[in-house]
Amino acid sequence: MDEISWLERIELFRWALLAALCAGLVCPWIGSFLLVRRTSFQGIALPQISLAGVALGFCLLPWCSRVLGWPSGNPEAMLTDPHMAMNYSLVWGGLFSLAGLGLLLFFGRRGEGETARIAAAFALANAAIYIFARYAPFGRNEIEELLHGEIQFLGLHEFEMVAVTCACVAVLLGLFHKDLLLVSYDSDSARILKKSVLGFEALLLVLVALLVSVGTMTLGPTLLFGLLVLPPLSARRFARSMRQFQLLSAAGGLFSVVAGVVLSFELDLPLGAAIVAAGGLLLLPGFVLRTPRA
Repeated sequence: MDEISWLERIELFRWALLAALCAGLVCPWIGSFLLVRRTSFQGIALPQISLAGVALGFCLLPWCSRVLGWPSGNPEAMLTDPHMAMNYSLVWGGLFSLAGLGLLLFFGRRGEGETARIAAAFALANAAIYIFARYAPFGRNEIEELLHGEIQFLGLHEFEMVAVTCACVAVLLGLFHKDLLLVSYDSDSARILKKSVLGFEALLLVLVALLVSVGTMTLGPTLLFGLLVLPPLSARRFARSMRQFQLLSAAGGLFSVVAGVVLSFELDLPLGAAIVAAGGLLLLPGFVLRTPRA
């Protein structure tokens, strides 16, 4: 890519870059809530669970087309329509995200340790991806590209999906920010103040599942859980308040995307993996300076 100028690169990959910027702004914001709830490891397992759902959808595509007549009577024709293919995958990814998050919360309330739950969920989901992909007559290349972080050639439709999803999540987080934060940080105080703890927990669950399902299908699990986890982890050592914590998390996500784009273009790396590597650099100042956490 040495012969291509930076302006040409940006023009060629503009939809992927814009989608990554949207995710870089909103994913760390959601990740900050997961970290406050001490469930940040969910950001590692949920994208894999969602991708397992997408892989199962590809595996069952001929059956769905033949028996249900949806999304198309001809599976191969459906895959040529990006809108129909995206909607079909969104159903499977969303179902698996909600089910996976629900099961993680259920076993958590039964006293199971978070580390054990997440490790088991990650291992099973990762195995399921390869098993379903092995028997899927269609979509293997798409699954492999998502796993490898090859998102450079995202199209307009994928960008629109990411942008609309991130905008909806950001608006709802902004509207219910204080209540979501109180429920996440101290649910007992929220109950004393007559807050609908169950309702706000359900809202956060839906927002996480929506962002994970759409993000996994478009940006891949590697980039998604990197943005959910790394910027909030680096920001918490320097934040003096929750507002600072979330602002620094979002700023870290944007830095990760910009620096990752530079690494990807200069070193010819997969864009998703390069962005996560850049996010890992944000952890270094906290380890070196040992700044007390807020």
